[in-house]
Amino acid sequence: MSNDAQGRGEPIEITSCDDVLSHVFEFLDRETGDERRAVIAEHLEDCSPCLREFGIEQEFKALVRRRCGGDPTPSGLRDRIKVQLTTVSFEEDGTQISVERISVESEGPV
Repeated sequence: MSNDAQGRGEPIEITSCDDVLSHVFEFLDRETGDERRAVIAEHLEDCSPCLREFGIEQEFKALVRRRCGGDPTPSGLRDRIKVQLTTVSFEEDGTQISVERISVESEGPV
């Protein structure tokens, strides 16, 4: 099996509608390599149920862009999201366990 053209190590093989639809947002956001995009586009051309679902997802993204595109990002949002993405919490046998990894990245000269 070959790898994605951008070297992400993802398999390119698309064998079902579920495979296509599981990657539809990546396709819309152009977050896939050229080879995978071509395979997905070919499937969408031949499969009307997937094309219909793809159209719904495309309209949803356009609606979000229209409604949220002009709003400025609140200060500190990026840092809060990064902390949430690096915090893991789970409960086992009634004991709450939390693991947190915090890293600070600079976005330019300080």
